[in-house]
Amino acid sequence: MILVLGSFDGFHKGHQALFDVAKDASNRMGLPWGVLTFVPHPQIILGNRQFVPLFTDIERDYIASFLKIPKVLKIPFNEIKDLSPADFIEELENRYKARGIIVGENFKFGKNRTGDAKFLKSYLAKKGWFFAAIPPLKVDGTIVSSSLVRRLTKKGHMPETEKMLGYPYFIISKVIEGEHRGRKLGFPTANLLLSEPKLFPPLGVYATATLAQERWWCGALNIGYSPTFEKGEEIRTEVYLDGFEGDLYGEMIIVLFLAHIREERKFESAQALIAQMKDDIERVKEIYRRWFYEHESLLVALDEHWRSHESYLKVLYSTQRF
Repeated sequence: MILVLGSFDGFHKGHQALFDVAKDASNRMGLPWGVLTFVPHPQIILGNRQFVPLFTDIERDYIASFLKIPKVLKIPFNEIKDLSPADFIEELENRYKARGIIVGENFKFGKNRTGDAKFLKSYLAKKGWFFAAIPPLKVDGTIVSSSLVRRLTKKGHMPETEKMLGYPYFIISKVIEGEHRGRKLGFPTANLLLSEPKLFPPLGVYATATLAQERWWCGALNIGYSPTFEKGEEIRTEVYLDGFEGDLYGEMIIVLFLAHIREERKFESAQALIAQMKDDIERVKEIYRRWFYEHESLLVALDEHWRSHESYLKVLYSTQRF
């Protein structure tokens, strides 16, 4: 088996370049290929308390299947973090019948991060394995990296995040019942259950594309505390779907973040908030129209893929502990 190694906090364009090499090697050598990643993320085990994953496990599995990664292998990081580089390679051979390794040029592994591409090239040559170390990918002159994607997301730069990922930042969530405040204001929203650790963009309003009940909806999503009505301590995430009627309670939806519209703020009255929401919706519609025109093929593919995996995702989601 040919293994692509990495922590893979989401699969950005740089990672996808590794997958292309793996596919080519797989076809030439007649060997299966897959991704080997570490759980939980090494940053968590190594004590980086500020680290929060860009995507949940469910979301990452969805991306992997959408990108047609044939197999995603997850190895407990605690089991291998103290292995020497050589012992780690032998472990991959014993566990997965590995016969090839692909990494990014700057990949480090093994106890105290003593293993690198130079070691792999020498060690694997003696074993007769396939090996490739891929240099960083640049988009518009900028090196694509997980840390860059995280910085862009934390700043709310959603178009730039999409450019580096190759797809929009998104959330997959179950819809839960809220306080119906949006409905009373004339803007009914779907409240999202987000109980797993996940890196979020800044509080505020976002233009979104939401897949619900087998079609895409233009929408406005708010992340925040609802300061106009209460001094909340819990962040809420809710999305308004333009033209949608009915409810989505208990259903799974996927929400793509297209652009940050404005920051969350407290309004003097409900009427002032309603006026602002009307303006927000008009801005969202314009952004959605432009984005839809440029990404229609992506939305069609995501829709088809979602339908084939929705039941699997529902089962997977139901097994998560909240």
